[in-house]
Amino acid sequence: MELNTARLVLAPLDPARDAELLHGAFSDPDVMRWWNTPLRLDVADTRRDLTNFLDGEGAHLWAVRDAGATVGLIGILGDVAVPGLSWMLTRPAWGRGLITEAAGAVIEYAFASLGLSRVEAWIESTNRRSLSTARRVGLTERGRLAQRYLHRDHPHESIVLGRSRGPEAAAALSVEVTIPVRNISSQLALLRSVFGARTQFLVGDPPTLAGVVFGQWSVGPGLRLAAASPPIPPVTVSIDVGTEFDECYGRATAAGASIATAPILQPWGMREFAVQLSDGHHLVVIGPA
Repeated sequence: MELNTARLVLAPLDPARDAELLHGAFSDPDVMRWWNTPLRLDVADTRRDLTNFLDGEGAHLWAVRDAGATVGLIGILGDVAVPGLSWMLTRPAWGRGLITEAAGAVIEYAFASLGLSRVEAWIESTNRRSLSTARRVGLTERGRLAQRYLHRDHPHESIVLGRSRGPEAAAALSVEVTIPVRNISSQLALLRSVFGARTQFLVGDPPTLAGVVFGQWSVGPGLRLAAASPPIPPVTVSIDVGTEFDECYGRATAAGASIATAPILQPWGMREFAVQLSDGHHLVVIGPA
């Protein structure tokens, strides 16, 4: 279905028609800097990408036309658990608010015509233009994750931003694991050295319970340490440190932590190493390959 805004016509994407018109964007290093595929040097590669976008179940994509000229691509990705927004704009069309206008129309269509409950966008944390666009059309931050695109040398952090059709209460604000330990103070010191963890609260003197939060903000991922007497059954806790994986491993070795497993690449595309606490617990540290 064609969508219209004050300045734009959003025409249903036709790879045969639109590939050559959009190839200027797919072959531009500035446009493709944050894209999940490398530069497309041939129109046939661009056409293949556009065709693949449409193949996903639930996909809806449009060519963005301004005064008759095709200047971008926008749509709802298919084959994803939560409908995902994606957009691209040719460099000469930057700075005029066109994608903000187009995204507003697509979101309205998603909620009113498609009956979707929510949409989200995964945007690289350094992509300030797209982050500004997302926030202008009402998307707010829902979480962060680390990714690694095959054509890049290093992983990056993506911000997941979302918007619901109506008010939604969070299913869970956080999940915390409680780890039984003999000496809370010594384990806190290790968590501070390796993960930059902060003590959220302490109960008792000496402490019998401690809350730990990872990161520099008032809220964030965390766990609890509870004083216990032997025998203590070991538990395993996974901690995703994202793009800080190598730095975290360096801090662990510098702190003299007991490394139970050196960094390894897992079949599902993540790297892991494990730190063993004094009570036999394993902290499995995870990051992108």
